[in-house]
Amino acid sequence: MNKSQCNRLARQRGVSMFGILVLMVMITLFFTVGLKIAPIYINHNLITGICQDLIDNGQAANMTLTEIRATVSNNLRINQIDGFDINNIRMRRENGEAIIMIAYESRIELVANLDVIATFDETLE
Repeated sequence: MNKSQCNRLARQRGVSMFGILVLMVMITLFFTVGLKIAPIYINHNLITGICQDLIDNGQAANMTLTEIRATVSNNLRINQIDGFDINNIRMRRENGEAIIMIAYESRIELVANLDVIATFDETLE
């Protein structure tokens, strides 16, 4: 090794305190956003999963909208999901098969006056 390479290696000392601080802020921000947004999508997947099971089993074709809403409501209560308006579930029939539409938005406070709004609009056949 020549002298200039040794000098460059000697000056390298690792991560600075500022670098560690920036990294910690980024990790904290990532986890804060992730932990607040993830439940919105988990709840949505649960709601659509319940409705899709009713369609796949053929039960939805023989049920009224009120019965479908009651079934979904019972499943949400069992899974301790609250804050979902059951009236956001609509249904129509085509060729003797039920088509369930779920349209709603979910709002969650992220930090102070900054909110995250997730809009869902799905049609399950």
